[in-house]
Amino acid sequence: MFDPKAEVATAAQLADRIAATHAAVREAECEELVLAAAWADVHYLDAGADDYVPLVQRACAWGGEGCPQVAEHCAHELGALRGTGAVSARMLIADALDLRHRLPRLWVLVTTGVVRAWQARSVAQATHDLSWEACAEVDQTLSSFLPMLAWPRFRRLLAAAVLQADPEQRRAREDAARVERGVWSYDGEHGLRTIVAKAASGDVRWFLATVDRIAEILGLDGDTDGVDVRRARAVGILAQPALALQLLARHAADPDPLGQEPSVTGEGQDEQDQEQGDRSLDLTPTDRLSAADLRRARPRVVLHLHLSDSSLRAGDGLVRPEHGDPLTLVQLHEWLADTGCPVTVRPVVDPVGTAPVDAYEIPYRLREALFLRDPVDVFPYGNATSRTLDLDHTTPYVPLDRGGPPGQTGLHNLGPLTRSHHRAVTFAGWRRRQPTPGTYLFRSPNGHVFLTTNHGTLTLGHTPFADQVWDATASVLPGPRARDATAA
Repeated sequence: MFDPKAEVATAAQLADRIAATHAAVREAECEELVLAAAWADVHYLDAGADDYVPLVQRACAWGGEGCPQVAEHCAHELGALRGTGAVSARMLIADALDLRHRLPRLWVLVTTGVVRAWQARSVAQATHDLSWEACAEVDQTLSSFLPMLAWPRFRRLLAAAVLQADPEQRRAREDAARVERGVWSYDGEHGLRTIVAKAASGDVRWFLATVDRIAEILGLDGDTDGVDVRRARAVGILAQPALALQLLARHAADPDPLGQEPSVTGEGQDEQDQEQGDRSLDLTPTDRLSAADLRRARPRVVLHLHLSDSSLRAGDGLVRPEHGDPLTLVQLHEWLADTGCPVTVRPVVDPVGTAPVDAYEIPYRLREALFLRDPVDVFPYGNATSRTLDLDHTTPYVPLDRGGPPGQTGLHNLGPLTRSHHRAVTFAGWRRRQPTPGTYLFRSPNGHVFLTTNHGTLTLGHTPFADQVWDATASVLPGPRARDATAA
């Protein structure tokens, strides 16, 4: 029985107890999976045996390909022992068997109690329909990362790995998804209704970009409601295409949010036609808008999509957006073809070769290189991937005229953080170091140490070893020379 009063003397003692309790929860959850697999073993039923009587009790293949069959009635007692129904018990047995027989690397993590059981079960369910070989490929690729990543980040990797492991199933799912689309409306409260749409990823992105743009325009025109209210109002405006187009056209010449001037388009359009298009854009009736006007009225969106040269050569593979789930190359091609997106191909940036600067301000080339090296918030178990994250100096910047060294602003001394995490390391007692570029050590206010890289987080805990690691980095000062030495 645990102590419900939790009477301890200090926050440090509470921190140690919370960490220990979390470890105990992990171990208890994992033990239940181990026991479920053992329960299946003692209720193994061979459908090919001479004494097999399916009218009395059938042999059920609840696990995926390669898992043994079990007696159908065994789930009833297991469910009763756990305080659940038979369906929940069958799902537990299926996941346990999938983990043990189809995901052996992940099963080792389960049996050592270092992963959450619900996360391990989610992996088993995501790979349940894969072939044994494809499942083994996912297991080898991803399982070691599960303890180190926040679940939303791991889930995106899992979705991509499942797609990559079974191309035939991926194409079948693509074909099925083409007909699994629609728009639905549900009753709400206080005169509101809820809209749910299931559409192609590219179409949804364009729709949301247009909603955001109209909400922004409403704010510029004096609407003082919050952004969510304005976005909801933008949906109503989009329901009146002529009104939406006039609103977008009237503001098409606004400065680009990215700092670029709006481009006037039109292949083969001479300067006189272009100027006429500019003049007509403000108050021209919608039926007289030219193709150039329509292009200028589109929302301005930049998406970062990453794909390999091998996928391009093969004509098949995955495309990984910086936000959202992976797409296939076929889906990306269809989207670009259907929407007529302008495409910019940018050269590969080598983060190691990006030189630091003396100023406090961070130039665009450094920002781009940093997000290529560290695409996710580097705080322990960080998950945010926005390019608007704060870029924090690991060692606080000291102006040169106050004795600060040159080259303080570089990849060796920067890391992306959410504003909340930035405030935590600035005001809330969190300490951080970057002993080598891209490797971060964080120490909580009560002495727990975490190591993070772009591969995830390792919890070192509050132990003598963790203290030694932290102390060993005290003399490692970030600087261009340390960065160059690491690169070499």
